[in-house]
Amino acid sequence: IVPEVASRQHILAIIPILKQAMAQAKVTWGDLDGIAVTIGPGLAGSLLVGVNAAKAIALARGLPVTGVNHLEGHIYANWLIDR
Repeated sequence: IVPEVASRQHILAIIPILKQAMAQAKVTWGDLDGIAVTIGPGLAGSLLVGVNAAKAIALARGLPVTGVNHLEGHIYANWLIDR
C-alpha cells in the first residue's frame, strides 16, 4: 500500500461509499443521532480523510462525533447488527 495513493483514493471514494451505505441501511441524514469515525490505527492520510468527512457532516447536521478505535470497531460492530 502506498499511503499517498490510499489517501487520494479515500478522497475519491468517501462520498459514493457514504451514499451506498446509507441506501443499503435505508436511512437518511435526518435519521442519524451521531457520527462514529475511525481514529486509528491506520494510515494517517486515510484517517484524516475519514475524520474530516465525519467532522464536516457532524457540523452540517449538528451531530456529535465519536472517535472509534479501528480494531475495536470491528469487534463491537457485531453487537450493532439488527437481526
